[in-house]
Amino acid sequence: MTINSPVWSVKYKPKTLSEICGREQIKFQLKEYISKKNFPHLLLTGYHGVGKTTIGKCFAKEFLGGSYEFNLKTLFADVPISKEEREQAGIRSTFSTGMIGSRAGKKRYIHPFLDIKVKPFIQIRVLGEAPFKILVVKNFEALGQFQQGFRRLMETYGSNCRMILITSKISTIIDPIISRCQILFIPPVEFKNYSDFIKGVSKKEDININEPALKILYKYSEGHINKAINILQLSAMLSTNINSEVLYEVINSTKDKKIKELLKLILKSDFSAIRAQLRAIRREFNYSAQEVYKKLLDEIFILPLSKSIKIQYINHIAEADFKSIDGLDPDIQLSNLVSKLCLLFEKI
Repeated sequence: MTINSPVWSVKYKPKTLSEICGREQIKFQLKEYISKKNFPHLLLTGYHGVGKTTIGKCFAKEFLGGSYEFNLKTLFADVPISKEEREQAGIRSTFSTGMIGSRAGKKRYIHPFLDIKVKPFIQIRVLGEAPFKILVVKNFEALGQFQQGFRRLMETYGSNCRMILITSKISTIIDPIISRCQILFIPPVEFKNYSDFIKGVSKKEDININEPALKILYKYSEGHINKAINILQLSAMLSTNINSEVLYEVINSTKDKKIKELLKLILKSDFSAIRAQLRAIRREFNYSAQEVYKKLLDEIFILPLSKSIKIQYINHIAEADFKSIDGLDPDIQLSNLVSKLCLLFEKI
């Protein structure tokens, strides 16, 4: 989408570090790296949806300048590897039969993400006048035990490619990775910066939002700019003068609609549709797995179900929430949860 996109969150998405709302200390440090034309591997951490990826990408583009298209790549560690990519990785992970020693012809397991997606980019030398390439890895914690393999790649190709690793679960990152990175904690936007930004968007869109509504929006969006802009755009469809009443009407009508639709699909045990709806919810509202668990829990109490069924429902959510704390793939945990709920509701 272009700058003329009707979606405000796209239209007002920052293109440079200067356009990032607030976080002045972080921006100052990153601009220092740009002026020195050098920086260590970075580990960006902070709450889900706080803007870590946007900050990382803006920094990388400014650092690389005009050559960023050739020297910048963004990967998602939690995106499933395709069958073709797994097969390709399987071929590459076999030692040659002509090799001398006990390993000849034997198998070794290399994570397809590292072998197929990471290595081909970091092995190719930098193009243009940039000092090195930049690889941005989002949801880095999803690599789990294979972080050790990534650490070896950092050591081998660090002079050719710098890594910007992004995670909301720093406790799941292994010490060897942490020791090789400069850690930057991305804090939520402070209310003053948030207020100025939202007022700026409102002025450009010819709408008004009063101070009480701004505070409600800040609290509900938890300082997440994208989430706030989406709500602001929906509110503008009802009125050009946005007050607390307009805002509450929009929040109450949108925040649980998708979750209710998801719950209906669970009751029908339509698993493929459930998976699609889950992905849509997380993509559209930037929900973490924990937020989905909480909203499903809130909705279940409205349904006319027996106490026994509700207790089983809560136990399944609690189990999924506990496992997600251990840093396991949230998409897998959510899929596992809804599959259990489907089986549970089939018994009703």
